[in-house]
Amino acid sequence: MKISLTHAPFDRQLIISDITEAGVETLLSRLGLFRGDKFVREDEEVLLHPVRLRGEKGEVVLGGGMATRVIVHLDDGRRMPLTDMRTGQRGHIEGTTCSANLTEALNVLGLNEDEEVVYLRQLPSMDYTVAVGKSGRAVSIQEGMAAKIWGRIGERRLQFVSAGKGQPFFVEKILGGLRSTKALEEKGIAVGHTINLEAVAPAQIFNMAVQEAVVISTDDGLHLHLRPGQAERILVEPMEP
Repeated sequence: MKISLTHAPFDRQLIISDITEAGVETLLSRLGLFRGDKFVREDEEVLLHPVRLRGEKGEVVLGGGMATRVIVHLDDGRRMPLTDMRTGQRGHIEGTTCSANLTEALNVLGLNEDEEVVYLRQLPSMDYTVAVGKSGRAVSIQEGMAAKIWGRIGERRLQFVSAGKGQPFFVEKILGGLRSTKALEEKGIAVGHTINLEAVAPAQIFNMAVQEAVVISTDDGLHLHLRPGQAERILVEPMEP
C-alpha cells in the first residue's frame, strides 16, 4: 500500500514507489535516491548527539535519546538529564523517565542508581560501517545505535562503539527497547549474530529543513532531513518485517 513519507512508520525499511513533484524528484536523484530504492525513516532521536561518560565500569557511550531520559543529581544539589551536564561535572544517577528496558541497559553498562557518573563530552555525529554475518554485507548505523549493541570480542565484553576494526564482535544483547531491536534487525544485526566494524566516519547529513524535519537514512550512510512538504510528495511502501 502506498503512503506518503510523512505518514510512514519509523524504523522500518521503506521502498520509494513514486515521487509526485519534479523538484523533489530532482533533489533526491542528485543524492542518488530513485524509485525502487530503500531507506528507513528515523525518529527524532537521530537529531540528538550521543554522550560519553565514566561510570563504575569505565567509559561508556549513551545515545542522545537514552541520555535525555537519565536524571542525575549533581554534587551541588541540582537535578537534570544527562544531556544538560557539562564536561567534568559529577553526579549520581537518580532514576530514569522511561521503561525498565532503559534501567536494565544502564545496569549492563555499570550505570546503577545512586552511583557516581562523570560527564566527559558530547560526541559528534558518526557513522559506523558494519559487515554483517557470513555474507559480509555492509550496512551503516549511527553512533547512538552502535552504543546499544552489547557483546564480546573473545572474552572481553564491551559496547560495539568500543570495538576495533576487523575484530569479530558477537552480539549478546541490544541495550534498548523493541524499536531499537527491530531497527537493528532490519539491518541484519541481532542477538547471536557476529558483526565486524569496517570503518568509522563523520556522518554525512544533508539538511533541507529549518525546523521540523522528516529524517531518512540509507544503508550506505546517507542521512537526509526533509521538510514535511517535501516528504509529503514521496510515496513509499513499507516492507514486511
